[in-house]
Amino acid sequence: SDTWDFWKVLTEYLPTLKAEILSRDGKLIVRPDSGDPVKIICGDTSLEVTRACIFKGAIEVLWDTFGGKVNETGFKELDPHIGLIYGEAITLERQEEILLRLMLKGFASTNVVFGIGSYTYQYVTRDTYGFAIKSTFGATLSRGDVPIFKNPATDSGLKKSAKGLLRVDKGVGGKLYVTEDVDWNDEIGGELQIIFRDGHAYNVQTLAEIRARIEAQL
Repeated sequence: SDTWDFWKVLTEYLPTLKAEILSRDGKLIVRPDSGDPVKIICGDTSLEVTRACIFKGAIEVLWDTFGGKVNETGFKELDPHIGLIYGEAITLERQEEILLRLMLKGFASTNVVFGIGSYTYQYVTRDTYGFAIKSTFGATLSRGDVPIFKNPATDSGLKKSAKGLLRVDKGVGGKLYVTEDVDWNDEIGGELQIIFRDGHAYNVQTLAEIRARIEAQL
């Protein structure tokens, strides 16, 4: 749900799949992962917010779709077939704020599960320098070639990933640059090499070779 538009998943996809979700033996967990956790979970009441789902927050939107029960202490609990986890950027202060706001909205603390990710340790992550390894292209039998990319609607733009077949070339001074969404003829050129194919490894390099190449560029 963090790939493109988290709110579209909550307001369009999940209502469409409601019957299947409620009839299955198990629990579907929604996992937002970009933006302000407090606002994502509890709602954003800023004046510039125009979408009702963003104003309400994820827990209330899930309640509107799936319902649940009011427990013995008077707080609302989501139907046991649906839940939410926020597994990144949760500090003790944020956790307390989220739980307080949920309480003020009438929701039980059991509606959400927290994870701390790397935030509580040192907050150095793959997103610190915008680096992450993600799929960018898929070949299917039914739809043919499909470009794949990530661009979360709740993010600032840092997590937007490359799209489609890629070509990497060396520019001025040997600096690498990438061209996105190229065709197969362009993709086979450039600096990219095959590393894994059909269960086999290619162009294997040792740690010593990698270190030597880095030192040569310093």
